[in-house]
Amino acid sequence: MKILEKLKNKKVFVFYLLGVLLLSFGVSFAYFLATSSVGGDGVVGTNVTATVQSDGVVADGNIGFNVTDIYPGHTEIASIKVTGTGSNQALMFDVVFNGNNTFNTPINYKIYKSNNNIDASYTCEKKEGVVGTSKSYYEECTGNNIDELGTSIGSGTINKGEGITTFKSDEVIVTSEEGTEVYYYVVIEFPNSDTNQNEDMGASISGNITIQEGNKYQQPELFITENLTSGNNGWYRGAILTTNITTQTGNYQAEYCITSEDSCIPNETASITNNSFDVTLDSNSASQKLCVRVTDEYNQIGEGCSNSYKVDNTNPTVNITSSEVTENSISITVSGSDTHSGIYQYRFSSDNGSSYTDITTSDSSYTYTFENLDSGTSYNIVVQIIDQAGNVGSVSQTIETDAGFVRDALLANYSTQLTRNNFSTTVTNTTTGTIYYADTSKGRTYYFAGNPTDNWVSFGGFYWRIIRINEDGTIRMIYQGTSANTTGTGTQLQTSAFNITNSSDIYNTDNMYVGYMYTENQVHGLGTSSTVKENLDTWYQANLIGVADKIDGNAGFCGDRQPSTSSSTSNGSGGTGTTTTYYGGYIRLQTNKSPSFECQNESDLYTTSGSSQGNKALTYPIGLISADEVAYAGGVYGISNNGYYLYTSQYYWTLSPFFYSSGAWVFPVFQDGSLTGNFVDYAEGGIRPVINLKANVKITSGNGTSSNPYVIG
Repeated sequence: MKILEKLKNKKVFVFYLLGVLLLSFGVSFAYFLATSSVGGDGVVGTNVTATVQSDGVVADGNIGFNVTDIYPGHTEIASIKVTGTGSNQALMFDVVFNGNNTFNTPINYKIYKSNNNIDASYTCEKKEGVVGTSKSYYEECTGNNIDELGTSIGSGTINKGEGITTFKSDEVIVTSEEGTEVYYYVVIEFPNSDTNQNEDMGASISGNITIQEGNKYQQPELFITENLTSGNNGWYRGAILTTNITTQTGNYQAEYCITSEDSCIPNETASITNNSFDVTLDSNSASQKLCVRVTDEYNQIGEGCSNSYKVDNTNPTVNITSSEVTENSISITVSGSDTHSGIYQYRFSSDNGSSYTDITTSDSSYTYTFENLDSGTSYNIVVQIIDQAGNVGSVSQTIETDAGFVRDALLANYSTQLTRNNFSTTVTNTTTGTIYYADTSKGRTYYFAGNPTDNWVSFGGFYWRIIRINEDGTIRMIYQGTSANTTGTGTQLQTSAFNITNSSDIYNTDNMYVGYMYTENQVHGLGTSSTVKENLDTWYQANLIGVADKIDGNAGFCGDRQPSTSSSTSNGSGGTGTTTTYYGGYIRLQTNKSPSFECQNESDLYTTSGSSQGNKALTYPIGLISADEVAYAGGVYGISNNGYYLYTSQYYWTLSPFFYSSGAWVFPVFQDGSLTGNFVDYAEGGIRPVINLKANVKITSGNGTSSNPYVIG
């Protein structure tokens, strides 16, 4: 086969090589058509076929030439088309020149790549020149459509010798059913006129441009590694999943998704650094896995999913919802919640977390009792809830055990405990070291009578006298002033009417004005505060709010409004409008001389909203002494007594209604220490507040005397 035709003094070289690369499933075969031609007035060579097989390239045809004198500066361009047919498979190959070159001066080449068939060529014209005294010949060549080829993807030289020169290695074509076409263009430049032509006289170059099988294309691969923080019971407190990516090309993208199912469609774009990225699994109540898909520039895909992990890195919530204390124990109820793995264990500490008692349960609340504690001692309680994953929620609170009822500390100072049966005569004797008691439906109450010198208390910046220890262990006290006065105006806050602050005598229009609180046409109404109550509330707010945590609101204050139209026995009638009415205190104290600590009607027991008894109508837990308590202390209706501790030489109000007869009357203590009755609008009545201390307050010092009173800490 003649494949070379020498051209007279043209020295031009043009060849065109067209290849079609085909791919089928299984053993890969590809075919391309190689066409050779010689430009100028030469002849076209015979078409031949080269076959690409799985084990390499077999090239049966080539374009050859054999010339001995080529003009400097000649440029030619050759092309090859590669077609890949198949199902989206990336195939790698090399573009090579296979031939023989005897030029001493290297032949330069550049290679271009395009998805389009571009009609690119060079037109060359022979020129003459004179160097010294010698004539020389060269060619000037002009490119046609060369700029449309874009930027060269490679360049180099074809050196002297026989063999293969690789123009471009590891080229990739992605097969398609209709055939994917890629065009390569190779520009060949012969030595220019600056070179010594004498060195290349008689040189020749011959060969062909073809393709050969390259490396096997590597699909994208990913490998997921786990950085796990272990938990308990198959749970993890943390899971960081790292995806490491390997691709044939560095141009790719990765997407991911997190699912509790078997798989998911990746839709989140990964931020990749050094061919890897991290994903942290969030807390969830179910197992989760990471699925990743990597797509390279040839649309080749690698994908996979991690193992599944149950992750919970959120601490449980913990709350101490109520606590109860005794002298030697603290009971706390703890509520908790955990959104994901669930509660596994409760831990309880009374020493600020130095040691714990563990209770394994999944209950949402738990009550635990610390026992064998010291009375009157503060404990730093710490509660932890641990979830199934091992996350810990914690709460702390300082709780103090009861110091024991203050009643017990007081009673230890009074070895003499007596009862009283005669209330028709006053008590005036000194009763230091003596306390009296009476039994009621609520239990035993202890009270002071006569002239004790050891019932003084310092509390809230004021002096007080203990009236009695209530049945529930709370301590009822009456205001004594800002110093240890026993008589005089300093023993009371101020003077005011019990009710009705004007002088229009409307007090005489209704029974209701005997009430500490009252409502028209109701015997036990609570709609309106009395004048004296308003004054007491104002003083409490200004002076005792800071120590309110030590003041009890449950024991209350009795303003007994049990009505009767009889002055000797209670018949339950009367109590409204202008009906003549004798209230319970009148019958007990004026008629029968028989006081009682019982409050006859719960509506007349004034307590605060958090109380378990009484009317719960008070805003502040403050009131007045009852007339019955004055009687127990040694006062008698209509009989003067300047020898008992409630005598102050001042006129002051009690809380107890007296009667209604041409006006509303209540009991006051008269200036001479006797119980009496008076209209509620009497403006000169003194106000002596009464409060109840909680049963668990501490007596921090003192012996109860005026010079060394009991101090409440």
